[in-house]
Amino acid sequence: MKRGIALGVLLGILCLAGTAWAAYPEKPVTVIVPSNAGGGTDTMARLVAKFAEEYLGQPMVIVNKPGAGGQIGFESIARAKKDGYTIGCIYTPHVAAHVSAGRAKYTLDSFAPIANVVTDPGVLVVKADSPFNTVEELIAFAKENPGKLNGSTSGPGGDDDFALRQFEKAAGISINAVPSKGSSGQKAAVMGGHVDLAFMNASQVEAQVDSGELRLLGIMTVKRRSYLPELPTFKEMGYEVYSDSSRGFAAPAGVPKDVMAKLMEVFDKVLNDPEFIAASQGQLLLDILNADEYTMYLKNLQKTTDEAFKVAPW
Repeated sequence: MKRGIALGVLLGILCLAGTAWAAYPEKPVTVIVPSNAGGGTDTMARLVAKFAEEYLGQPMVIVNKPGAGGQIGFESIARAKKDGYTIGCIYTPHVAAHVSAGRAKYTLDSFAPIANVVTDPGVLVVKADSPFNTVEELIAFAKENPGKLNGSTSGPGGDDDFALRQFEKAAGISINAVPSKGSSGQKAAVMGGHVDLAFMNASQVEAQVDSGELRLLGIMTVKRRSYLPELPTFKEMGYEVYSDSSRGFAAPAGVPKDVMAKLMEVFDKVLNDPEFIAASQGQLLLDILNADEYTMYLKNLQKTTDEAFKVAPW
């Protein structure tokens, strides 16, 4: 009799546990943002979180953990409890660049990608009155005047520096890399005539291009983008140059499959919500990748950063 009662109690506990697990989420979900409030990644996270709460049934609480080029936040996500109640944002190329440099206390396998939301493509930009009207003119000058072309980047280990190295190799030219602290410094260097060109991201120069202060010569994507339909890709010009900065979401690796399935379901609904898409206009350069696509993108990026580090360590 006692054995039967004990068995019944045990079964009851198991049933309750199963019911509780199936109810995920039962409390707010923390979203770690590895950057300061107000930046591009933070803006993305807060907008997604706002819409996700409806489908998740719980609040999403943003926690900013800036520092060390995102490394502090990335490591916090990787170390988080694997229960689905802490996820975070990862952004490229930084998340992979820290691994290539050997200073990260994580690898890409430490994360379970959920979805990519934003991709900010690389562009080649010059001053509005620059003598270079096309990429070909710029290449011709570089070949005729070795060592005289200066290009601003965000510094070694960044997507801008990767773009410069790819361009040099693809075009067979040499460009003096001039690192700058932040996009503001890069734009000032170009507009002030201190450098001949800059490798940047499209969103960073949108205002200056619209105002006529800067001019775009090419975009580093596989295909032209709808918001810059007249801007040719380096690929169509015959140069294999690809560069971007992406922002997406990931959980720590090891989160239970059913919890991950719920998270991916929520994000899929948010990222296909017409109201979210409308709210994103003018704020986010949407480029939605599901978990599998995002994982492949990150793995390919890791190969690129590893190779770049061998050539020019940061």
